[in-house]
Amino acid sequence: MIDLKQMLEAVPEMLTVTELPAPELFPDTVLYGIRYKSDDCEVTGYAAFPKSFETPLPAIVYNRGGNREFGFLRPEGVCRFAKHGYVVLGSQYRGNQGGTGHEEFGGADVNDVIKLIDIALELPITVKSGVYMIGHSRGGMMTYLSCARDARIRAAVVGAGIADSFMMYEDREQSMKDVYHELVGGGPEEKHDAFVARSATHWPEKIIPPLLICQGTDDWRVNPRQSKTLHERMVAAGKECELILYDGADHSLQGTTFVPDAVQWLKKHPLV
Repeated sequence: MIDLKQMLEAVPEMLTVTELPAPELFPDTVLYGIRYKSDDCEVTGYAAFPKSFETPLPAIVYNRGGNREFGFLRPEGVCRFAKHGYVVLGSQYRGNQGGTGHEEFGGADVNDVIKLIDIALELPITVKSGVYMIGHSRGGMMTYLSCARDARIRAAVVGAGIADSFMMYEDREQSMKDVYHELVGGGPEEKHDAFVARSATHWPEKIIPPLLICQGTDDWRVNPRQSKTLHERMVAAGKECELILYDGADHSLQGTTFVPDAVQWLKKHPLV
């Protein structure tokens, strides 16, 4: 019997590991709270495992939406994928939920996501040829950024993800504009290069792995044209990319087949 807590604690970047009760909806999973080192920051998050499994297991890095304490990662976010037979690691990003440092909404905090790839591949029970990545909303932006940097991501899924920060700033109310001013340092005029860097629609050719984009047609937080535009530009760049539109779905993607669609996409691209 593998001692999962001891296994996590043995990872060099890991600072603390705390066993937690699994959510009632996912009794067939095992959950841990984690605190790990990323650059000079301490970052909190979760690690989830299926309760019963045969090794090796494929790993998923899951990227939460929101910013700061809004939309923080909950156990259900990782456990809903762990139940399908995956090791799932998720981050709150630096500066949040007891972590140190300052969130940059797609800046240096992308390192917190990349570090989870390192951790996933250091675990003795995982497949070593690469990992998967899934992100929702702002976590979609983090996924796009990671997929342009790290070839160890072998397939990715984004749900209602921010694909164009210029569109995001233009479409949304003042409170969302404030997020960019507070975390990025300004709007698109003052921080043009930073907005380009946070807009996958401007660099589709850089995205490495096969990508599935899932989008609700009635999403008011992330305008569907962001996902549609990225999909068009990915295809034009010769990249493997599919788009699923959920008719009438809002930003949450609740009531859709997002999770089974995501799992099917990952299974279509096995880690070998």
